[in-house]
Amino acid sequence: MNKEHISFLALCDLRGVGFETLKKISSERIKYSSFFDLEIRPELTKNDALRTKFSKIFEHLDTPASCSGALNEGRRKLDYFERRGVSLVFRTDERYPKRLSDLNDPPHWIFVEGHIEALQRNSVAAVGSRKVSPDGKWLATYFGYCLKELSVVTVSGLAEGIDQIVHRASIASGLPTIAVLGTGILLNYPKGSEGLRQEIIDGGGCIVTEYLPNDSFSARNFVRRNRIQAALGDVVFPIEWGVKSGTAHTVKFASDLKRPIMYARTPMQAEQDWIPSNLLHNSVRLTLPQEHAAFLSFFKDGLISEPTQKSLF
Repeated sequence: MNKEHISFLALCDLRGVGFETLKKISSERIKYSSFFDLEIRPELTKNDALRTKFSKIFEHLDTPASCSGALNEGRRKLDYFERRGVSLVFRTDERYPKRLSDLNDPPHWIFVEGHIEALQRNSVAAVGSRKVSPDGKWLATYFGYCLKELSVVTVSGLAEGIDQIVHRASIASGLPTIAVLGTGILLNYPKGSEGLRQEIIDGGGCIVTEYLPNDSFSARNFVRRNRIQAALGDVVFPIEWGVKSGTAHTVKFASDLKRPIMYARTPMQAEQDWIPSNLLHNSVRLTLPQEHAAFLSFFKDGLISEPTQKSLF
């Protein structure tokens, strides 16, 4: 597999060859190493459609020397990742999280920094707003107090606000937490999150992204990132959100995946009759702390059940 890893990383570094191009290569079921094999590559260029689609690659890799130079860069990048504890995991790898395969468009690859085994454990995706209200902070903290009893991995997005409260609560409880990025693995975003990232790794968790190592942030990237958060959770808990918020994308993905969804509020918050009916399948709506027992039971049931078999509404 190292040959494919090196070739993939070599292609990442070619100017004008980005995420979408590499995704097309995967979709065409072409080996990344084929572009560097001077015996196989002529077969690719015979296909007019492929020659046009991947013209930038063929322009860069037009001589044996250019192929060799690019592969050397790929080797250096792979060595660096191995020293840093970053794994490049393809869909064909046995370490690839099976839950991601539930998606209509699962990532063809993921980069994982830290403890990759955390991706195989039962987990709750707990996400929410960057701008936290007192009630939202209370709910996130309350969930954090329940983590030891649930003994579960959390999945969130490293963003300021609810996400970081969830990550820190897991670390304080001695449990792994997973941060799913909307950027490349080499970017520190949001600014100032470097320390928390290291705490996540030191606590047995990991950082995950499907984006290329130096990819920057964009609204589109964060929407796509949300489907990974939803898929990695056995249960999804949107802590503070609105119908037009970024978290709403995670909720919609979770609903499409038939993941159990927990909607909780405090007595000070309005009733949750604003939640669209299409997002109520596989869900419960509770008020905390009055319905604490039902709150815990919902998570415990969701963590031992197949998501597609659970229907509460």
